[in-house]
Amino acid sequence: MDNTSGSLTAILIGVYATLALDVFGTLTSSPQTTELFAKDRKDSLMYWVGIGAGTAVAFGLIATVKSGRAGPVLVTTAVATGMVLLYVHASHRGMDGGGGGEE
Repeated sequence: MDNTSGSLTAILIGVYATLALDVFGTLTSSPQTTELFAKDRKDSLMYWVGIGAGTAVAFGLIATVKSGRAGPVLVTTAVATGMVLLYVHASHRGMDGGGGGEE
């Protein structure tokens, strides 16, 4: 595929961003669940967020090494960082009274 129009780059960014998001979907619960249960299970919930972030970045790093391009690790790191911030925010909301402890 010719990348003169940037199409290949756009596709690859989408692929690696989706990969990073899929890792979070697999290894963590939703931010709303984190908010609801932060008072009871914050440490456990945030542990799995860390596992998700590390796994996402590791996949990006592997793809970067194999492709010789920085894009995969940059995109997965950006998505992982955004997701960690989202879960930290949800955790703070839950600890501040936003969580009800039940779904």
